[in-house]
Amino acid sequence: MRAAVWNASGNLDVVDRPVPEPRPGWARLRVCSAGICGTDLHFYRGSFPAPAGLLPGHEVGGAVDAVGEGVELAIGTPVAVEPLVGCGGCAHCRTGNYNRCQRRTLFGVTGRGGLAEYMTVPAASLYPLPEGLSAEAGSLVEPLAVCVRGTRLAGVELGTRVAVLGTGSIGLLSLVSARASGAIEVYATARHPAQREQAAALGADGIFSSGDELAAALGERPVDVVIETVGGKAETLAEAVRLVRPGGSIGMLGVFDGPAALPAIDFSVKEVRLVGSNCYAWSGGLRDFAVAIELLRANLARLTPLVTHRFPLERVNEAFATAADKSTGAIKVQLTP
Repeated sequence: MRAAVWNASGNLDVVDRPVPEPRPGWARLRVCSAGICGTDLHFYRGSFPAPAGLLPGHEVGGAVDAVGEGVELAIGTPVAVEPLVGCGGCAHCRTGNYNRCQRRTLFGVTGRGGLAEYMTVPAASLYPLPEGLSAEAGSLVEPLAVCVRGTRLAGVELGTRVAVLGTGSIGLLSLVSARASGAIEVYATARHPAQREQAAALGADGIFSSGDELAAALGERPVDVVIETVGGKAETLAEAVRLVRPGGSIGMLGVFDGPAALPAIDFSVKEVRLVGSNCYAWSGGLRDFAVAIELLRANLARLTPLVTHRFPLERVNEAFATAADKSTGAIKVQLTP
């Protein structure tokens, strides 16, 4: 099979690999779509050292191609892949918080991912998609599950006023998740025209070019919750403290390259709650992934336009370059192995 792997220069090589065979309890997928995530771009830009030889791709939709012993999934079933697997035995895994497991594996980041024609995963990590959701659409479930967890942990509920900092795919999906959680007002910051257009299409109540502009518009009515989705080297945590009301909360979904500035005095005086959010897990008896699938099904027509570019696997470096350059209008770039 053809697969994309990181090389020592921080780019990707398309190589031939044996088609993997599913072990007992696992299944093999024919990969139909794999999205490029902001975390992938941290490796691509050199913010994190790219793991040479690793096959990336953790936003995956596919169809069951073969099953190992003990697996009853029908061949051809369209599925979304939950790429995070815990050890199953630690206290975090036993309480449903396997995203905190110290021995967790994230396929495509710390284990072999889905930028290939085929991949194998534990059958328990597969979510059959309901009627109306194709295998290709399944690759949107993973980033949406990130936002489902993030908005919940940040405390978004009925009547909440929310600001989303950043309108890449995670910011835009957070807008949808916040509204589904009961937010009555959702504002967003966007630096690029394509992001502004998508935020408007998804029903943002106001779209601003910066946190300062948003703060000026809010005036004496700061928001209840800020969802930070930018990360990197941005000063968005400081912006979030400025935008949130006393006693409000900040959900941190962005991945930062290093220590981030936080205005400690204002943070303390306002008694702000800052909560980190990592991937997805169980919440209230439901898997974040299962909630994300229903949210995608209900909003498919509105969310499909977030996929702005699709590339074949052979053009993987062009796909990454497009995703990294927002002047291309890229929001979600996918590969179709």
